[in-house]
Amino acid sequence: MPRRGLAAIRLWALLTIILIAGCATTTRNAGQFDPHNHWHGRIAIKVLSTPPQVFTADFELDGQGEAGTLALFSPLGTTVAQMQWAPGLAQLRNGGELRNFDSLSALAQQATGTELPVAALFDWLHGMATAAPGWEADLSQLPEGRLLARRAADNAPAVELRIILER
Repeated sequence: MPRRGLAAIRLWALLTIILIAGCATTTRNAGQFDPHNHWHGRIAIKVLSTPPQVFTADFELDGQGEAGTLALFSPLGTTVAQMQWAPGLAQLRNGGELRNFDSLSALAQQATGTELPVAALFDWLHGMATAAPGWEADLSQLPEGRLLARRAADNAPAVELRIILER
């Protein structure tokens, strides 16, 4: 192959690497939370309403019930939403728009389409079968990185929450 052709291939390869690297984004704020309070994987939420609503995303979760962050990603890795909460703070960043909420419950409702027992979820991920009103968690497959929780359809539509953790 002529030297000029090889140089062109190398240039295209270098540009491709630069473009791919430019698309990469970091999502963790290293050191902000204890590494024992960090999880990532896949989340699926099914709201059994009429019509049923299904939400799936990759996620990174840091913190605990009182303060934390949750980032949701599309299958292609783009950030769909970022949530942050602390005492007196509940924010959702979605597509460049920043919205404040009165509570973590209202924030979770807006981001996922249903209320979630966020405080209990942290305990469940730590293997503690903490009770959450209306919810039942199956932690039997947690050693394999799987969590299943269901909310009965009493005053609201039934909900199924599935989490698959990456190790």
